[in-house]
Amino acid sequence: MMENRKTSYLIIALTKLLNGERLSFIEGAKNSNQYFYTIKNKGIELIEVEVPNLTNRGNHLERILNQTDENIKLAKAYLARLKRMV
Repeated sequence: MMENRKTSYLIIALTKLLNGERLSFIEGAKNSNQYFYTIKNKGIELIEVEVPNLTNRGNHLERILNQTDENIKLAKAYLARLKRMV
């Protein structure tokens, strides 16, 4: 059950990244950073940009998919594998 939830969050994140969205978190996920780490650990390059918080003086990271052909190919292949798992 827990593995399916993790896989679902990875599918959501990769789908949004492939659609060109910037992500700072994954809605519903308790620790979004672990999912971004997992994606990067698969060789998929994410560009991380520090953005000021709206409510305090701190910053947060927004991530976008590096749009090289090879990186997009890797992301699509990993997404296809994840979709077969659920």
